[in-house]
Amino acid sequence: MKKCCLAAFSSILLLVACEQPPATVTSRLIIVGFDGMDPRLAQQWMDDGSLPNFSKLAAAGEFHPLKTSNPPQSPVAWSDFATGTKPGEHGIYDFLRRDPGNYGPAFSISEAIPPESVLSLFGMELPLEDGAIINRRKGTPFWSSIENDGGASTVLRVPVTFPPDPIHRMLAGMGVPDLLGTQGTYTLYTTRPTSNSSSESTRAVRVRPDRNGLIQTLLVGPAHPLKKGAPPLSVELTVRPDGDDAIVELDGEIIHLAAGQWSDWAVISFPFMGLASVNGMVRLNLVSSYPRLQLYVSPIHIDPLEPVVPLSSPPGYAAQLVDEIGMYHTLGMPEETWSLNEGHLSDHAYLEMIRTILAEREAMFYNALDKHDSDLVVAVFVQTDRVSHMFYRGIDTLHSLHADSDAEAREAIHWIYKEADRILGETVSRMGPDDRLIVLSDHGFAPFRWAVNLNRWLADEGLLVLKDSAATSSVGFREVDWTRSKAYAIGLNSVYINRSGREARGIVGENEAGQIKRQIMQRLPAVVDENNGSQIVAEVFDGALLYPGNGNGDAPDLVIGYQPGYRASWQTTLGGIPTNLIELNARKWSGDHCIFPDAVPGVLFTSFHPQRAITEIVDIARYARAGGSADQ
Repeated sequence: MKKCCLAAFSSILLLVACEQPPATVTSRLIIVGFDGMDPRLAQQWMDDGSLPNFSKLAAAGEFHPLKTSNPPQSPVAWSDFATGTKPGEHGIYDFLRRDPGNYGPAFSISEAIPPESVLSLFGMELPLEDGAIINRRKGTPFWSSIENDGGASTVLRVPVTFPPDPIHRMLAGMGVPDLLGTQGTYTLYTTRPTSNSSSESTRAVRVRPDRNGLIQTLLVGPAHPLKKGAPPLSVELTVRPDGDDAIVELDGEIIHLAAGQWSDWAVISFPFMGLASVNGMVRLNLVSSYPRLQLYVSPIHIDPLEPVVPLSSPPGYAAQLVDEIGMYHTLGMPEETWSLNEGHLSDHAYLEMIRTILAEREAMFYNALDKHDSDLVVAVFVQTDRVSHMFYRGIDTLHSLHADSDAEAREAIHWIYKEADRILGETVSRMGPDDRLIVLSDHGFAPFRWAVNLNRWLADEGLLVLKDSAATSSVGFREVDWTRSKAYAIGLNSVYINRSGREARGIVGENEAGQIKRQIMQRLPAVVDENNGSQIVAEVFDGALLYPGNGNGDAPDLVIGYQPGYRASWQTTLGGIPTNLIELNARKWSGDHCIFPDAVPGVLFTSFHPQRAITEIVDIARYARAGGSADQ
């Protein structure tokens, strides 16, 4: 009897011990990223007193420019940051990679692998095994190294973390798709005539109200999960006037909207096969009311309560966050820049969306900080980058849209930097005396005044040959004669040689490939803009020297470092060949960083003085893996 009592008491003690909260971590490395923060603007606004918390941090530790990746693109730089290696090892070279089989663009960050075994039955295709989603970034991120050494890591919304790594706590960032499988496709319902958009991210739907103003239409959702070729899933959407406002009914939910107003989240259930369904969620904005109605519906975000793809680690963390902070944007790049570029959202509506997303990111970050259960806490706020892209016209007096920018547009970048300063102050207030803080950006910013149609230059050089009857080509190289073409540009900074044995219709041997690279490297930097006599390209880099190892096998043959003020055109990124080499950038996307890397360094602030200098973005991972040593 006595032995039984002792055994029972021991079991109770063990149970109580298992239910105890994790030990409080009192010495943490906290890393906060403000994507796109520029050291020159940061210095300017620290000097005028606009950024007091950054000034205090700089005085306590260090502040200096941080060497970025080559090219200075977010997926490349944040992969450098995560792995402590460069693209030749981690295999991310651009937002886009080219498919050598068809010369078309593909997303560089992640890839969906469909199931190999499918059973066709009664018009349906039933998978007999799971497919897979892979992160194409190679190497071990430093947060995983810390966990392998017995620590715990919390990582929130860092780019190139989809699908999430199996660590203590992670919410995936750039790379998470919408429910359509894209990186953000919105829908605009309009009573006005619509023209074809220049972006595949835009779905403009012409609607016609009846005599009472009632509009009945559909919100088209994802592809049918079991029937290839079947119409996509959809739900009913109706709109009717309510004075100067509008009442929207979406999948049975009633939403009242005033002009210019954003809705809360509307959760949608796309039914199929009777009782089965796929859940998503959207926010709506009444761009303009009757009689010239325009209703904006955001990309269909994956529902964090019922995610159809992995959003977090552990898997239940995405839903747990909903309980703790409310619903939130799940799309990896939710700041819908193209809607502003196309004029489908106003500047004010776009900035309101930024405020909402920023508040969500803050809530999840402070929630993680206050748990005190991780040795490493990493969070990236990308809103500094998105506002800089879309509102550089407000501070660049030479941009074609500067004169049309109102006070809100001209103040937007200053505002988001002050928001970053406020977040920094709140972060410091939640730190313990033994916590260490690193604040960084992946790159800086430059004006984007002129778009370069690089494939036009390659065509004029005789390296990219159009079919006999064609003078130009739409995106996808549709009018290119590959039997005579030797080089082509795709993505934001990449040029490829049409190599024999590598590209599907390659014609260039190894010896000639070297000659072509030398030709481009020598001649392209000498090209000047006839509009103003400026040099267009600062330097052309040899991919073989820049990327030893060629992780993923996707390394471009050449990397173009544009001069500030210039960037590859949108047509170039997707394989288009317009008439002119240089075009005026008349879009609101007016700032950029996909240029010569020395012109757009990132920024580094620390609350301490590292024993080993942190001079470039790859050094962060090396510092973290070394235990985060400091001299004080």
